[in-house]
Amino acid sequence: MRKLTLYLFSAILLVFVFSCINNKTKVNQLIGSEGNVLKGMGVVGTYEGKLPCADCTTISTVLSLDNNKNYHMRYVYVGKSEEVFEHKGKWELDNDILSLEHIDYNFKISDDHLQQLDLSGKEIKGDLAEKYVLVKIK
Repeated sequence: MRKLTLYLFSAILLVFVFSCINNKTKVNQLIGSEGNVLKGMGVVGTYEGKLPCADCTTISTVLSLDNNKNYHMRYVYVGKSEEVFEHKGKWELDNDILSLEHIDYNFKISDDHLQQLDLSGKEIKGDLAEKYVLVKIK
């Protein structure tokens, strides 16, 4: 009887501990999602820049993000063609990383600009790093 009481007490204790851990995880997820909402509201707007190009002068880029999580990106390969390329889709945030549907690379969010990341999601380093920036139009 004493062993049965001990097992029952242990089981109740385990359920209580795991319940507390699970609730803490849910609270952390809620706080994280609220932070993304606030960042999402701050990231909404239009950004522009002249990104580096291997076989043209620059890639003149304009990116617009709206409140409904839609984006519209327009860019021109300056010095190569006057054709305007466009992408549209949904955008999302994960902490300070902006992802665009149908685009292979992401952006790191800063106060008034977006820093393009490389294809593996890392910050671009080297002499051209500062050129991979889209600045928010005020």
